[in-house]
Amino acid sequence: MDSVKCKGSESTLKDCGSKGWGKHSNSCGRHNYDAGVRCSKTINYARFTRLADGPHLCSGRLEVLYGNTWYTVCAAAFDQQDAEVVCRELDCGAPVQVLGAAAFGKGDAQTWTQKIQCREDEATIRLCPTSNDIKCSQDNNVGLICS
Repeated sequence: MDSVKCKGSESTLKDCGSKGWGKHSNSCGRHNYDAGVRCSKTINYARFTRLADGPHLCSGRLEVLYGNTWYTVCAAAFDQQDAEVVCRELDCGAPVQVLGAAAFGKGDAQTWTQKIQCREDEATIRLCPTSNDIKCSQDNNVGLICS
């Protein structure tokens, strides 16, 4: 496939404009200009919230960005109402399951130690009130599975 021109709204590469499969310039036919893609297991859906190391796009260890640092969220500081906000923020539907005990690994991020207290109507997790620091280790970060 040669001279691929995508607009960004296509759902697959075959929907992009091109000369067509098997139609290429002489130099491209010799595989001198093959393209490749490397994907990360960490899915960054929103600027300040992400799910990392999950088996599919809408699941993983919850991490939030504060300042210039990513933090894993402690399971003791997270409940169903918080999960509703995160799944909606990430455009991942409704929460299916909230998991603790580092279900998606410990990760490399520091641990967020404030209790999150969403009311379910917030647009993002960053808009949820927080309170008192809690004691938590990376062994108890929250994992989230959204539909």
